[in-house]
Amino acid sequence: MIEYENLYTVKKTIFIEKFRSGYFSYLCAILAMIMMPIHFRYLPPIMILWGICWLLENASSFKNIWHSQNNSRVLFLAFLVYYIFEIAGLIYSNNIKLGLANVSGRLSLILFPLVLFYPGENIRKRVNFLLRIFAISCLAYLIACYGYALFRSSSFVNGTWSFNPYPTEYPLPNYFFGDELTVFQHPSYAAMYVIISIFIAFESWFNHSLKIRERILWLFGALFLITSLYFISSRAGMLAGIILVLFYFSMKLNTIKNGRFVLLGIFVLIIISIPLLRNNQRYGYLYDKIMHKETVGENIEEPRMIIWKSAFKIAKENVLFGVGVGDVRDELTKQYLKIGRTDMAEIRLNAHNQFIEVLLENGLIGLILFLGMIGIMIYFAIIQKSLLYGIFILLILILFTFETVLYRFAGVSFFSLFSFLLLQVNMNRGIPENQTSSRE
Repeated sequence: MIEYENLYTVKKTIFIEKFRSGYFSYLCAILAMIMMPIHFRYLPPIMILWGICWLLENASSFKNIWHSQNNSRVLFLAFLVYYIFEIAGLIYSNNIKLGLANVSGRLSLILFPLVLFYPGENIRKRVNFLLRIFAISCLAYLIACYGYALFRSSSFVNGTWSFNPYPTEYPLPNYFFGDELTVFQHPSYAAMYVIISIFIAFESWFNHSLKIRERILWLFGALFLITSLYFISSRAGMLAGIILVLFYFSMKLNTIKNGRFVLLGIFVLIIISIPLLRNNQRYGYLYDKIMHKETVGENIEEPRMIIWKSAFKIAKENVLFGVGVGDVRDELTKQYLKIGRTDMAEIRLNAHNQFIEVLLENGLIGLILFLGMIGIMIYFAIIQKSLLYGIFILLILILFTFETVLYRFAGVSFFSLFSFLLLQVNMNRGIPENQTSSRE
């Protein structure tokens, strides 16, 4: 009986120690890293569980947490103020139903910052491990996508196998391109996940505390992910990938032996990729339209330009507070109908630019708050000299220019999660990775 009580006491003590160190939040973080690239629709239950665990783990120390020396606290406040202002946009929205859907869909703008501005000891010490889990999950997702595309392209007819990557119901695109390949994910969001995974893989390759075999695997993983950007076929994604690879290696020149040769190799790779981009369905179409601009007398105006012109007409009439969090699609649809673009009105195209979307929703005040959030992130990236965080910020800035990233949950959750998780990378600099990886 005494031995049983002693064993119970020991287990209870271990459980309490794990609980206080944020162990269960750490497990939730692992699940989130696995699930986000695979299928974001299963992420909300994990987020809720993570939030509950964080609240229970820190219930007795909220005051100490808030007054701790923590740079993330400022960024958390910026996210909080912006989200509250979005909620206030419901007051003057006509479409309350859509407004409530938008506000609830962006709840991760608060939840991820809450659990990560003070993430707990386990997450702080293992943040690199969590990032690699995300990259591995992204790799696994892409391999599954290629496997499914191969399965859909293959058939067994009259005793022989045949391969046809083009759907029978429509000729383009084929199963290995765009949303036919990514299946569960919109290509733009899949590209976003892939790009950040590329640089997680490169950072692992340059990490000499890892075994050489592991580093080589990460290098091959990065090359596989870069190749996959072509097949995902997101124009914004490919543009961001090219720009960021050049930026990353230009920043790494001083730390790489024969760095100039590496940079030259990257430039050669980009030159070689030009004919590949020319043959890409999305870029090829755009290239043909541009090249025939003087010879073909058709309206070749890029749809995004039509959208942005319509959006600015609305913004001029609602400068200060915008039209409200629920009315952007309705107002844009009205503008499309006014200019005779019933095709765009039928599918209710959004602004395809995050900054313009924020301006329409929340006006100039909301845009200033939004830019303030990003400004704080840029400041932290500079003072911490965090290359990976800088890459992430450049990535979202490029994607924000061409897509309304925060319109979908996949984009909101990615933005809010990595805005805070990547801050922990440089906060963990003082801990040698071989000390933490042994416990992973």
